[in-house]
Amino acid sequence: MDSNMAKSKAARKTVTKTTPKKSASKPKAAPKKTAAKTTAPKGKGYTLAHVTHEAVEQIGGIGTVLEGLMTSPEYKSRVDRSILIGPMGGHVHVPNPNLRLGDMGKVLYSSIDSIDELGLAAKFQPIEWAFDVSIAYGTRQYDQPSQGRNGEAEVLLIDVSHVNEARNNAFKARLWEEFGLDSARYQSGWDYEEYVRLAEPAYYALHALLKDEDFPCILFSHEFMGMPAALKSIMDGGDKFRTIYHAHECPTARRLCEDHPGNDTMFYSVLDTAQAKGLYVEDVFGNLDDMMRHALVKRTHLLDGIIAVGDRTRDEIKFLSDDFDDMDVTLVYNGLPAHKVDLPLKNKMRGHLQEFSKKLLGFTPDILMTHVARPVISKAIWRDLQVCHEMENQLVAADKKAVLYILTSAGGTRSKADVEHMCNSYGWPLHHKAGYPDLCGPEVELANDAAEFNLNHKNVKVVLVNQFGWGPDRVGPYCHKDLDMSGLRIATDVEFGAANYEPFGISPLEPLACGAICIISDACGCEGFVRHTTKGKTVTNVITGNYTVPGGTKSIEDLLNITAADREKIELKEAKRIADQLMADVPQTDAKRKKLIESGTKLVDKMGWDQVITDGLAQLLAKVAS
Repeated sequence: MDSNMAKSKAARKTVTKTTPKKSASKPKAAPKKTAAKTTAPKGKGYTLAHVTHEAVEQIGGIGTVLEGLMTSPEYKSRVDRSILIGPMGGHVHVPNPNLRLGDMGKVLYSSIDSIDELGLAAKFQPIEWAFDVSIAYGTRQYDQPSQGRNGEAEVLLIDVSHVNEARNNAFKARLWEEFGLDSARYQSGWDYEEYVRLAEPAYYALHALLKDEDFPCILFSHEFMGMPAALKSIMDGGDKFRTIYHAHECPTARRLCEDHPGNDTMFYSVLDTAQAKGLYVEDVFGNLDDMMRHALVKRTHLLDGIIAVGDRTRDEIKFLSDDFDDMDVTLVYNGLPAHKVDLPLKNKMRGHLQEFSKKLLGFTPDILMTHVARPVISKAIWRDLQVCHEMENQLVAADKKAVLYILTSAGGTRSKADVEHMCNSYGWPLHHKAGYPDLCGPEVELANDAAEFNLNHKNVKVVLVNQFGWGPDRVGPYCHKDLDMSGLRIATDVEFGAANYEPFGISPLEPLACGAICIISDACGCEGFVRHTTKGKTVTNVITGNYTVPGGTKSIEDLLNITAADREKIELKEAKRIADQLMADVPQTDAKRKKLIESGTKLVDKMGWDQVITDGLAQLLAKVAS
């Protein structure tokens, strides 16, 4: 398994180790592929390998994307083999070997469990011995009964908890020599070390699995995790591998946005102004190589293609350095699920949620609002309360009432027994106590904010539901048995999601086809998807909060000095505008609800996975594979 990279220095772009002005610690260029390219035979589908931490279980957005791809007929018609690759991690220790690849997996090879149904030991064992790793291989199913879709992928997990240190160090040395990537600086962090250890055995395992006709293999690095494997493929893959970076976010932008008190008001105002002046992120914010993810992502221009899930993410990638000036960044939005909802079903679920609300709050709300999100600063949940505050006087004047359910959890899923205890003891989820099984971590501050809000508002109330999912077992006996998570999405009149950093944001638009008004921000990647779908026309179904400073009105230095108070002034102004628009548009009659269901469904029909694959991914695959 020695390197086959016998390429001359002259065949590479010349890059010195000096620090260029516009891109500090500039990555070295990729070795050029001088061999004739292997292309898929006519009529042959692509072979795609996806490196991700969500190979066997859905943890966040990447898992949702993979599910959307694997179950799409448009994807399946173009792709013959999909191989999900990741570290074994917690799946090293499972009570049953059949669970090593997750609940939906089937194990075909596992050296840990002495399983070899396909006679793969002869191919895998030399890799395991050479790198001192263990391999598990098989398949996993994807099932979307509500969408009438399913799919299958191959899965390759590698236990890298211990490895051949000599080989690992040699690989790190090559990363430095070829790309200027200083592993010594980052290897103390497991999120870096784990994926460096994964890269080489994963690369050779792919060679073991693939037949000649399966090449070229297009390797996707989902976020930073697959970058070491992609760099390995660039060095040694020759004409047999292509590489694509799938930017589900830009970690550089996330950190700069979240860590500054001005959040998106500062960051995107700076980005827009700086790009207009031909400046890049390190020109403005200084050297950022202390951040491992930045060091990896700023080398993504070396790959054959880059996907961004939103317009802002594309801007963020382009902002990294001048190396991206001539690099096409392909927009491939995330697809939206298509709920089949009619007015009777909408009213049925609304009735169930209103009944739950009356038992919990003592009144029947006219307007039902939700926000399903993780309890992190980027979701800007405080903006929900700002809008609700502005709704109060209008609700009083109209003799109407509203409730906002914030569904989030920092403590995992609370058990049925814990839920019953909290409900009976002190009226959870309206009331809370600090400490698990109730409030933990960021939930404490959210609960305090909700309690303070409720003391000062009569006609709109906020309820923090610190739980995963919905239903009687999840939120207590007040909940109707038919009101599950899907029912909650159908029931809601308004879904909040005005995040300050949101590369795409599937969740804020999930109830769109259910007749909900969805509130997003100009930082959300899904805002661009809506704008492109509607051709820039305003639609009642979506309200966008604008939290950036108009371009050209301030200098970069002034923008960098934006304070939390400056941001809040803009937020409060937008809260008033959003509340006014919401109160004017939120449906109060069946006729208006029916109209919103119809218009929302028409939008979603143009925003599904099939559409984004045909509009973006298909062209990129054809370009990269050619």
